[in-house]
Amino acid sequence: MNELLLKTIDNLPPLPETVMKLQQYVDSSGSEVQVQGVVDIISKDPLLTGDLLRLANSPYYGFSREISTLNQVVSLLGISNVKNVAIANSLRSGFKIDVSPYGLDTQEFLGNCSREADFLSEWFSQSDKKLAQVLVPCAMLLRLGMMLFANTLIQSGKDKEFLAQLKANNFTDIGAVENEFYGLDHLTFLGFLFDHWKFDEVLIQSTAYITMPHAASDEVKKNAYALAVTNKVFEPYQGGSVYNMEDALALIKEAKTQNINFDLNRFMEILPPNAKANLKV
Repeated sequence: MNELLLKTIDNLPPLPETVMKLQQYVDSSGSEVQVQGVVDIISKDPLLTGDLLRLANSPYYGFSREISTLNQVVSLLGISNVKNVAIANSLRSGFKIDVSPYGLDTQEFLGNCSREADFLSEWFSQSDKKLAQVLVPCAMLLRLGMMLFANTLIQSGKDKEFLAQLKANNFTDIGAVENEFYGLDHLTFLGFLFDHWKFDEVLIQSTAYITMPHAASDEVKKNAYALAVTNKVFEPYQGGSVYNMEDALALIKEAKTQNINFDLNRFMEILPPNAKANLKV
């Protein structure tokens, strides 16, 4: 296995104890899992409790009334969604983020990640609320591979070499440079990460096929297409460019040939200004 990739995998942060207990309970209980059992585990962790309540009341979910108790969170989102969001939330806050090896300002990068997640949620909040809720963990962690790659590059002293390669190709194809250093790109790595941390299989497969949604199974094909289109809109460096917006529209049209219909009007309505200006319908 690629040396840098192996080092990245070896340094993956463990899940917090409460999240591991929740994961083990849900996965081992199967159809016998109980809402109260989930609430009992989470309630022992005030930080996780607060995070889940904040997320449940965020634009990600768009509930019309305030969610004030864990019972409401679990009942409204569903046990699997709560488990997946708890894992995603703990990972997002579990390590230092520094994307300077990519030539990016970390705060701007995180802001773009947040807008990316908001966009995905808003796109489906009216037409497919269930899909929007399922994809929240994917949206939260879409750039996790970049964050982990960047950390390993810094620790290995290869950050300047990596950045020099990105500059050499004018930042036009970060996947090619990632492949050169790691043997795969950060989106492909995301599928591995979701499997490593034992997210639900639907999410593992959804992320595994972001770069080739046409090859996904029927169960997750719409998820994979939604993530692929969102990536084109917000991809670092090229997100929202004329070329990327052509690709985004092509993906939406390709999905339609496979009986997957997206709300194109809503998509265009909520696009960031730069992406909207470059969209040629």
